[in-house]
Amino acid sequence: MHLLEANRCKPRPFFLPSSLGRIFCVFHEPVGEVNRLGNLLVVPGFNEEMNRCRSMVTLLARELAVKGVGTLVIDLYGTGESDGEYGDARWDAWLEDIGQAMAWLDGQTGGCLALLGIRLGFPLAVAAMANDQRERALIGWQPVIDGKSYFTQFMRMKIAANMDRTDIPRESTGDMRARLDSGNSIEIAGYEIHPELAMAIESFRLAESIPPEYARVAWFEKEAGAERTLSPASTKVIDGWCLAGRAAQAISFEGPAFWALHERFLAPDLVNKTSEWLLQLGPRR
Repeated sequence: MHLLEANRCKPRPFFLPSSLGRIFCVFHEPVGEVNRLGNLLVVPGFNEEMNRCRSMVTLLARELAVKGVGTLVIDLYGTGESDGEYGDARWDAWLEDIGQAMAWLDGQTGGCLALLGIRLGFPLAVAAMANDQRERALIGWQPVIDGKSYFTQFMRMKIAANMDRTDIPRESTGDMRARLDSGNSIEIAGYEIHPELAMAIESFRLAESIPPEYARVAWFEKEAGAERTLSPASTKVIDGWCLAGRAAQAISFEGPAFWALHERFLAPDLVNKTSEWLLQLGPRR
């Protein structure tokens, strides 16, 4: 992006109040002579995936600002620069944070056009819109489909990290689940996970969480295989939503799995396709 285009976006940090504490936000606001179309709310990924995606979110925000769309990025309660510790984080509290952010954007020019959920942020966005009566779109970046499978993979990170250590006892995913079931938190990769949060993550299934009737959905997923198609699991969810009468569209993109990589990687194709899809919606009625 050219320097002139980058200057068309003005990041404005602030804190948004919620019932548990302040939520840190950055509003990437379009500046200059541009027709304001509305705003996008970004619901971040889980743990390190949130940090690995920040560069991609900034790239998208700058791209959208040039077109007249603002972008609000939030750190959910207990994460990032928001109040609270990670051990205080709860699924319901995160849903409240998203609701507060949507309400704030509705007070800005053009209102909240859409929610972009990244990885675990997508099922959070779907859940947050369940009782919302306003017309908004839903965008998913590599959505997490099954909470139990996803959380199992997360726990395996700890097992892999401790594989070569002889000073601590070996621990399985079953051991960690037993600790959670007994009401104790577990620590993985520096993050304390409360049993209530773990239970909420493990209990969701996207196939059972149908978006509101009015919500148009764009599901972006990294191309897989020689045929560059979506995964069978993703296709099954999208087909089910379409059969339920929802306007859900699957879109593949080229690029690295930036949410899973320690180094900073970008996927410009995803940014371009997301921007194009959002802009074709037009201003919210």
